[in-house]
Amino acid sequence: MNTTQTYDATLIDAEDIATNDNNRIVLRRIMSNSEDRDVLYIQNHHDDYGEECEDYVPEGTNDMGWLGYFVGNNDQLSQLCFRNILTPASGASVLEVLEPFITRVNNNRSIRELSFYNTDLLGGKIFTMFGPFFKNNRSLIRLSISSCVLVEEGWRLLALAIGSSSTKHQSLTNVSLVNNNISDARLVDIITALSMHPKLREIIFEGNRFHKNGCTSLATLLRCSATELETLDLTSTEIDDEGLDALVPSLKSCSLQSLKLTSNQGITSRGWKQIATMLEAPNSNLEELYIMRNNIDDDALTSFANALMNNHTLTQLYFTDTSISIEGQVSRAFSKLLCDTSSINSTFLSNHTLQFVSSKLSRRLKPNFKLNKKDDKKEVAMIKILKHHHDFDLTPFFEWEFKVLPLMIDWFERASSITMPKNFDSNLGPRKLSSIYQFVRGMPLLYVGTRIMKQVEDINSKETQLDEQHLRMEKKQLQLRREQLMLELELQQIGQRKQSMKEHKESLLEKLGR
Repeated sequence: MNTTQTYDATLIDAEDIATNDNNRIVLRRIMSNSEDRDVLYIQNHHDDYGEECEDYVPEGTNDMGWLGYFVGNNDQLSQLCFRNILTPASGASVLEVLEPFITRVNNNRSIRELSFYNTDLLGGKIFTMFGPFFKNNRSLIRLSISSCVLVEEGWRLLALAIGSSSTKHQSLTNVSLVNNNISDARLVDIITALSMHPKLREIIFEGNRFHKNGCTSLATLLRCSATELETLDLTSTEIDDEGLDALVPSLKSCSLQSLKLTSNQGITSRGWKQIATMLEAPNSNLEELYIMRNNIDDDALTSFANALMNNHTLTQLYFTDTSISIEGQVSRAFSKLLCDTSSINSTFLSNHTLQFVSSKLSRRLKPNFKLNKKDDKKEVAMIKILKHHHDFDLTPFFEWEFKVLPLMIDWFERASSITMPKNFDSNLGPRKLSSIYQFVRGMPLLYVGTRIMKQVEDINSKETQLDEQHLRMEKKQLQLRREQLMLELELQQIGQRKQSMKEHKESLLEKLGR
């Protein structure tokens, strides 16, 4: 392999580098720094799109070196993808084909997406070869590795490459590692490396093996104040209840908007009920939750409905409903969640955010789901109240006294400006007059009741005052009685002293007479 080849673009043409017409089309585009196509696929066969071709099939080490040279100097290319590179068509080894290419691609600073699909990763050496690229490219925002099997050491090398970015080049926002069968221990290494990238918004771990240590490491990443992850995909990751024990506390307090836990059969009803508690967290930001193809019983699904009572963020809850009865426990729970018709206040406090749960239930509850898609949730509540409460009983509101009338009139005025659903006649005019009539009819009762309560309050006040006056009089009498008793006691003591002095005098006279 010639690793010391000198490259001079002024002395060579695409025809001198490649023999395949599609390859030459790609080469010319890369050489000219064209904006027409900003994607390059390195793969084992052409998709035969003619002038629209974006894929390059390696012919040998020489053409790949030249291709890498032009990619390294290109500032328009944004996506580089390796697909199905297992045995190069040229007959050379994967290492011989990719090394001269990657060595020169490392100079590129425009590539935003780097992906590998069903490709020989050279035991992880490919990540070491891309080391300078990871370290110095401040444009890279997306890294995707799908259906690529590696030994443990290979995934450790990936973690080292991800963690090698200097602070000013930590640009990653999306990382997708799908169906690679990465072990729990190596996922810990990768997550630790990802924690160095504060701009991360999406992580996809579908088809890997998460156990307790991996979940604990992921929980630490979610708790990191510098991370504002929005999407987390844990589909088919072998997570169980023990893993959720470590993960759920962090899920409750992070900024996550979308969570996928599809196809994790190891989670039992206990684990799903724990996941449901996430939706009760006052600072929950979750908008989408995917829990399809799991062992979830009716009690667990009902716990989700109950947890959503005060949730104002979740719009999509995807679960498999093949065993759900239209008239069963789960159906009733979600029906009440969306519109509790037991009272006007209960309807007002129903969930006006959720828009989808499952195919079967969404068909049955379609009117309320459709209503919940409106942005103005106050309007949604008004429409539900008008649809399900034909007579407005104002008696419970009489405690507001005369303030209730203008509030009620204003409510109807605002309702009249709302676009009502098709085939629904809100009949606002007559209902408004009926409510005013109820109020007027109830005014005497309200007036009399108010006066009676005022008189009762006056009596209570006077009674308190009288009690205070009576206490003051009794206290004064006690004080006078105490003074009288003290005076009597003093007079008695004076009389005793006089009597004592008299007896003493008589005793002296008797002695003198003798």
